[in-house]
Amino acid sequence: MTFKSVIRKPIFAVWLLFLALFLILEASFLFAQTPAAGGAVEYRDPSWISSRNFIWILSQVHLLFGGFVLGVPIFAWLCEVIGMVSKDRRYDHLAKEFTILITACFEMTATLGIIFLFALRVLYPKLWTYLTGVFLPSFYFYLFLFVLEGAALYIYAAKWDAMQGRYKPLHMFVGLILNIVGFFVMIVPSAWASFQASPVVLNEGMGWIEKAWAAANNPTWWPVNIHRIVANVVLGGYVCGAYAGVRYLGAKTREEREHYDWMGYVGNFIGIFGLLPLPFAGYWLMREVYEYNQQMGITLMGGILSWLFILQALLIGVLFLGSNYYLWQGLITRTEDGVKYKPYIVIMLVTILACMGVWMTPHSLVASMEEARAMGGTHHPILGVFGVMSAKLTVVNIIILTSFMSFLLYWRANQQITVKWGKAARVFEVFLFSVAIIGVILAGIYGYFVPAIYRVNVLSVAQVLAVLFVLALVTPMTGMMLRGAKMTGKMTWGIMRPSSQYALVINAITVVLTMSLMGYARSASRVHWHVYGVLEDTSAYAYTPPLGTAAFLFSVNTLLFFSLVAAIFWVTTRTIRYDGFCTQYFFVAPFVEWLVSLPEKLSAPKPVGEARSPYFRKVVGVVVGFLAAFTWAGFMVPQSVGLPPTKEKLDVAKISTEKDLTRIGQNMFFGKGQCALCHTLGSEGGRCPTLQNAGARLTREFIFETLTKPDAYVKLDFEQVEPKKYPAQMPVINRPPIDLTDQELLTVIAFVQSLGGKVTVEPAELIALDQPAPVAEPAEGEAPAPERLESRREVGHTGS
Repeated sequence: MTFKSVIRKPIFAVWLLFLALFLILEASFLFAQTPAAGGAVEYRDPSWISSRNFIWILSQVHLLFGGFVLGVPIFAWLCEVIGMVSKDRRYDHLAKEFTILITACFEMTATLGIIFLFALRVLYPKLWTYLTGVFLPSFYFYLFLFVLEGAALYIYAAKWDAMQGRYKPLHMFVGLILNIVGFFVMIVPSAWASFQASPVVLNEGMGWIEKAWAAANNPTWWPVNIHRIVANVVLGGYVCGAYAGVRYLGAKTREEREHYDWMGYVGNFIGIFGLLPLPFAGYWLMREVYEYNQQMGITLMGGILSWLFILQALLIGVLFLGSNYYLWQGLITRTEDGVKYKPYIVIMLVTILACMGVWMTPHSLVASMEEARAMGGTHHPILGVFGVMSAKLTVVNIIILTSFMSFLLYWRANQQITVKWGKAARVFEVFLFSVAIIGVILAGIYGYFVPAIYRVNVLSVAQVLAVLFVLALVTPMTGMMLRGAKMTGKMTWGIMRPSSQYALVINAITVVLTMSLMGYARSASRVHWHVYGVLEDTSAYAYTPPLGTAAFLFSVNTLLFFSLVAAIFWVTTRTIRYDGFCTQYFFVAPFVEWLVSLPEKLSAPKPVGEARSPYFRKVVGVVVGFLAAFTWAGFMVPQSVGLPPTKEKLDVAKISTEKDLTRIGQNMFFGKGQCALCHTLGSEGGRCPTLQNAGARLTREFIFETLTKPDAYVKLDFEQVEPKKYPAQMPVINRPPIDLTDQELLTVIAFVQSLGGKVTVEPAELIALDQPAPVAEPAEGEAPAPERLESRREVGHTGS
């Protein structure tokens, strides 16, 4: 028995996998620092990298592989369906090729996931203990799903040739089961992550399964699920397009170029078709975040993470531009009469660039005092109008409609519509596009003159529905018009310019960067909480890093992901394939076989006159250059570090005057209390009513009740005859995540009273709160009195 025959056996791959996992587990405990004696183990830190960065890299690369492994089967199954309906065997061959390749990534995904779980358990035991106490039944369910997905993937890939002809529907059914199981594999861990951002109340009397389901069914779970499933389709399409682009650049025969040119077209087609509804899924997610917790939404869109969405606009703009550029190149190059489309392409290019400029315009500028005075504030007098959400939502919808027009032009190229109702249908489509564009623009303009809540809940929804209506109606209408269409020219494959293939590579890089960026946004929105408002992060890394640091780590993760994917694809396509399970479905065995045969390959004489194509070095240069440019952009935006609020116990002995009270209250107002995120002190209102002269208009009881029971009143406005509605939902200030103490609450009340009114809070009240209050023994059957003082009226009572 030779060594090669041994490594081809399934048991070899399984043995290597378990050996690797055992070594990883042991190493995890070895490199973790031992905590001080006598203290509970909450965090450990490796000596060579921070625990947060280690978890960040592991989780991000694992999620990217997971999205790839879940997205490509959707891509492959859609290709198989299209091939069966159209009877075009190329789609079936394409689906098979990528399914075989993706199986090699399955083991890498599983290995990274297990390493991540071990690292989380070792480095963050406090968080691990809490999550297992909530979600333990779902862990076993997830393991079952993962095994089921592996079995379905094995049958789907290994039995591809056997299930042809009359068995083809059965094979497609297996592919459907694979994707359904993959969907559940995705949404189970999404429940864990979304619960960290939007936890729900879990009663102590809940059973394990009931508690796990209640935690999973949190407010942002389904928005995250929909956003991720659409993003996975986009990822699968664009990565497959990038693979085809690289293979096209390295093709040596015309047949290879034609094949990979067509493959790149299909990948870009599925990627852009998934990209069109993706902003809508993101909009729904952000809306649910605002609905759940206004504070979290403000942190994302108007706080320390607001410039993150400028980088997001840059990336998504580049993605739309790259996708359209590839379509335009195909329109001009592949079609015989493509030159006639150049004027339309110029118009669409100018439209997309103009919309990108508006989308990337910030609302508030970081300026010096002199610059702010010259502009009349932090908003630019001319450009500031483009930085608000009305303008941004409008241009996003216009970009989507423009990209859809590019797709329709390519779809109809070299075809003459022959159906009798074709001319009327084209006129109707022009009418639909015109009405949609005009309606989107008018709704965006009207948004400047209505309250934010109306703009978010009515106008933005109307814009989205108008665009989706056009996409949903025009797509099948065009398909029916092109049935039986007369071909006016031949579509020539294999003659695309190299620049179009580099565009495919950049598209894939951009998608991965965007997914990394939005994953960071969801995580950073929790600020210094592991579970928002429930489990606080008390480690040394309980802060939000600046965007420059985050952009650098995004680039590192993206480069690592594509390096691993390239290595897996390169090794598995260069090793002999057998019918055995391990060599087709595990990366380890082909890699070991390649290592064994490497000396023989290196010693073999190279063919005389064979020239190595420099395309691969150019691809690497494009990838590294693009990542470097993105990292540079990340460092160019304003850098803000989100520090957790300082926990300083008030020294009441030093509070002796009204001035001391109001000074501390002002610090609380702008600091730990986070009041200034919504309220202003000047004449110009913000997300909530201005507090100018609030002390002269509001009683102490009203201020107290507003802080501790913000839903007791819906305060419309203090001054106007016509009430102005405000969309902000004020958090309970003495509950997590803000969680002011009773003494801190009194200082905030004093500060608000000082705004034009008389301060009635006395320093003696804070001293009294320092004294333990006598607690009467509850009568038999009576619940004990609550410990926190906000349940009593002393804090809010004026004393007069």
